[in-house]
Amino acid sequence: MRINDILLGLVMALLGAITIWASRDFPSLPRQQYGAGTFPTLIGGMLIIVGALMMLRGLRYRKALFTWQSDMTPARVLLCTLAIIAAVIGYIVLTPVLGFPIVSLVMLTLMIGWLTSGRWVLAGVVSSAATAMIWIAFSELLHVPLALGVLEKVVY
Repeated sequence: MRINDILLGLVMALLGAITIWASRDFPSLPRQQYGAGTFPTLIGGMLIIVGALMMLRGLRYRKALFTWQSDMTPARVLLCTLAIIAAVIGYIVLTPVLGFPIVSLVMLTLMIGWLTSGRWVLAGVVSSAATAMIWIAFSELLHVPLALGVLEKVVY
């Protein structure tokens, strides 16, 4: 099913507004220009901007709000849902042991490859780029350490 960008943009903008509203009372850090609410406020603002752009795109193309792309059996929907739940549980369990880079790369490759019906080269490229970008964003820009697991001995 394809959902029109107007609806997705609206949901995204609402999530951004809720995020900003929920983070307004977060405490500030002593002797810092930013506090605990800075990051959620930035994310909320970006969600609002991207949501507004999506709504404008949806208005520009004026397509139906919902379009069925192809027949999808309830079994396939259930299988996809279970795969995503299993991936989240696997990430939680395996990341402390194997580390974020390995788990993220393998899980993203498997999920993208499976969900795109075997486009493994695409899956490998996208998962490698996503893992690298997430690692850089968290460890270098935000100074939030991600678990290295077995790679800790290699890196340090």
